[in-house]
Amino acid sequence: MKIILSPHSVFEQDTPPQVRGELITYRGETYDLSQLPEGAIVEADSPFIGQITRINGEIHLKLEYRYNTNLAEDNQSTNWSDYTFNVTNGQCPDPIVYKPVAQEPENVD
Repeated sequence: MKIILSPHSVFEQDTPPQVRGELITYRGETYDLSQLPEGAIVEADSPFIGQITRINGEIHLKLEYRYNTNLAEDNQSTNWSDYTFNVTNGQCPDPIVYKPVAQEPENVD
């Protein structure tokens, strides 16, 4: 499955989608795309953006992807290839660059 994540900075945080074959789970909903025939073009609603298609047997889709502006670096990539993933099974990578997490100093006795 070819997934393009379209990032939107907000104060909420999405978990990247999970793919299992032609099932995609995102924001608590599972979508079965196995019935999409070759060459099909389906207009989709949120959280999808635009069309879902099947080209040469592969499903192509674009998803809204919210990330927390308080946790992320100010400068995110503007290159779409950084948000495009081919996933057959497992979780889609999170393309957002996050700020370093401050760690508590260790107690020294």
